[in-house]
Amino acid sequence: MSEPPEPPWDGVERRFQKDRRLGTARAGTGRRSTDRVNQTRWTATVHRLLGPDASVVERQLPVLALFLVALLLMASPWVAVPHPEFVAAAGLIMVAQALAARLLPWSRWPEAAQDVLPIAQIIAVGVLRAGTGGTGSLFTTIVFLPVIALASQRGRRVVMIGTVGVAAVIFAPAILDSALGVTTDTILRSMFVSLVAFVMAVTVHETTDRLRARTAALERLQKQQATLLERARNDAVELARVADGRRATLDQMVSVIDSATEQAIIATDAEGMIELFNPGAERLLGYARSEVVGRVRLTAFHVQAELDARRRELFDDTEGVDNPRVMFDTLVAAALVGRPEVRDWTYVRRDGSTLTVQLAVTRREDVGGMVNGCVVVATDVTAEREAARLQDEFVSLVSHELRTPLTSVLGYLELLTDGTDPLTDEQREYLDVIDRNARRQLRLVGDLLLTAQVDAGRFSIGPQRIDVAEVARASLSSAAPVAESARVSLEAGIEPAPIDADPVRLAQAVDNLVSNAIKFTPAGGSVRVSVAPTDLGARITVADSGIGIPPDELESLTTRFFRASTATRRAIPGVGLGLSITKAVVDAHGGTLSIASLVGEGTTFTIDLPTTPPG
Repeated sequence: MSEPPEPPWDGVERRFQKDRRLGTARAGTGRRSTDRVNQTRWTATVHRLLGPDASVVERQLPVLALFLVALLLMASPWVAVPHPEFVAAAGLIMVAQALAARLLPWSRWPEAAQDVLPIAQIIAVGVLRAGTGGTGSLFTTIVFLPVIALASQRGRRVVMIGTVGVAAVIFAPAILDSALGVTTDTILRSMFVSLVAFVMAVTVHETTDRLRARTAALERLQKQQATLLERARNDAVELARVADGRRATLDQMVSVIDSATEQAIIATDAEGMIELFNPGAERLLGYARSEVVGRVRLTAFHVQAELDARRRELFDDTEGVDNPRVMFDTLVAAALVGRPEVRDWTYVRRDGSTLTVQLAVTRREDVGGMVNGCVVVATDVTAEREAARLQDEFVSLVSHELRTPLTSVLGYLELLTDGTDPLTDEQREYLDVIDRNARRQLRLVGDLLLTAQVDAGRFSIGPQRIDVAEVARASLSSAAPVAESARVSLEAGIEPAPIDADPVRLAQAVDNLVSNAIKFTPAGGSVRVSVAPTDLGARITVADSGIGIPPDELESLTTRFFRASTATRRAIPGVGLGLSITKAVVDAHGGTLSIASLVGEGTTFTIDLPTTPPG
C-alpha cells in the first residue's frame, strides 16, 4: 500500500532548502568576485596614501608621470633645452598643482572648482613647450591629457576651456619669447590642433556623460538588487520560520491525535476515502492504519440499513442506492452545509461484531474555503446506551409492578375507612399513616413513569383554555397544610392569565415547585407564588427564602435523580425527579424554566409559557 501523501509544507521546505543552496552558491560567486578585487591591494594602498580626495589626485597622476618622463629625457644630451628657466617654472607649477590636489579639501567645494587643476597642467605644458624649443618641442602632446581630464567633468564649459587651453599652449612660445613672432604657420597650427582638441573633448565629454548615466543607472539597479536580495533573505528566513512552525504544529497535532486512544479520529477526502486513522480508531475497529488509509471508505464501517434509513429521512427517497458517494453524502450531509452533527450510529468491527458509537462529523476546508473532506470523531457509547436502556426498562418495570399493589392498598384503605364497622381514633390514625405513605409512593411511581415517557418520546399534553391563576391558587391551597406544619408562610401575588395549556400537567409542575420551595425553606421562612400575564403568554414565579443552591449546580438541577449538595448535607428527603418533570412539562408547552439562587438567601423559579403550545 502506498504511503499517505506528505503534508504540503514538506514541499515548501524542500524548495526553501534548494533556494538556500542556490543563495549560498550565489554568495560564493560574490565572494570570488570580491577576492579578485582584493587582489589589487596596491590600489587600496594608493588610496590610503592619497588621502580622502584620492580620486582627485588620481586624475592628476598621468600628467605628472609624463612630466617626470619629460624631465628625464631633457637630462639626456639628445634633447635641447633653450630656456631652462621656463622648464623650472613649469616644474614648479606641476609641483604646486600636485600639492593642491593632495592637500586642499576638494570634496567640500563644488565640482567645477577642480577645473583649476587641469588648467594648471595646461599652463605648465605651455611653459614647458616654450622652454624646450617651441614648435620643435617633443612634449606638446602632453596637453591632450589635461584636456581629456577636463572633458570628463560635468558641464559644457570644460570643452571650451580645453580648446582654448590647447590654443594657448600653441601660442605660448611666442607669448613667452619676444624673439619669436606669431607666424601664419603658428596660427594655422593653433587652429588645427585646437580643432582636434575640440573634437576630442566633445567626444570624451559625451562618452563620459553616457558612462556616467549608465553608472548611475547601474548603481540604482544594484541598490534595487540589494534591496530585493535582502527582502528575499528575509522572506526565506520567514518561510523557514513558518515551515518550522507548521512542522511543529503538525507534530503536535499528530501527537494529540495519536494520544487520543479512547476516541476514533478519522479524516477523509471529499469522496469519503480515509486519509487519517488514529490509534483510537485502530483499537475501536480492529483495523491497522495501513489497511484502511487510501484504501477504504468511511461508509464501509457503517450498517447499510442505517445509511439507507438516514438517506430516506434526509432526501425523501424510497429507492435503494448502492453508490458509495451517495452514502458518504448521507453520512456527512449536515456537516457539509456547515452544521456539525452529533448522533449515534452502529459500527461494524473487523471481527463482525457491532458497537454503538456517538459520531461527531465536521467538514474540512482548504485555504480557499473549499470543502476537501470531513473529520469524524467516534466515541464508543455501547455500554452507556445499554445501561440507559436497562435503566429505562427497570424504571418502567418497577413502576408498573409497584403501581398495581399500591392501587389495591389505597382501595382497601378506602373500604376500611368507609366501612360499617366503627374504628377507634388510634385505628384511624394508623390508617391515615398508611394512606399518606401509600399515596406518596404512588406519586413517586407516577413520577418514574412520567420520566420514562419523556425519555421514550411518548410524553404528550392535552391543552385547553385555562386560567393559570386558578392552577396557582389550587396549588397553594393543597400545599397549605404542609406549609403550616413546617411553619413556612405562603404568599400570593396572582393575576388572571388565560392561556392554552394542559391543566393537569401544569398543576403537576407548579405543585412540584411549591412543594420543593416549602421543603427547602427553614421554619420561619416564606414562599411566594406569583402569576402575571405577559405579552407572549403567562409567567409563574415561585420564590423562597430557603437554603439556596450553589451556582455550579444550577445547570444540573433539572437532570433526573440529581440532588443539590445543600439538600444532601441536610438530609432533606427526595429522589430528584420533581424538577426534571417540571422541565419536561414546561418544554412540552413550548415554555422556558429559569432558575436563580443564592446560597443562604433563597431560590427563584420562573416559568414563562406561550399563549398557545407549539404544534
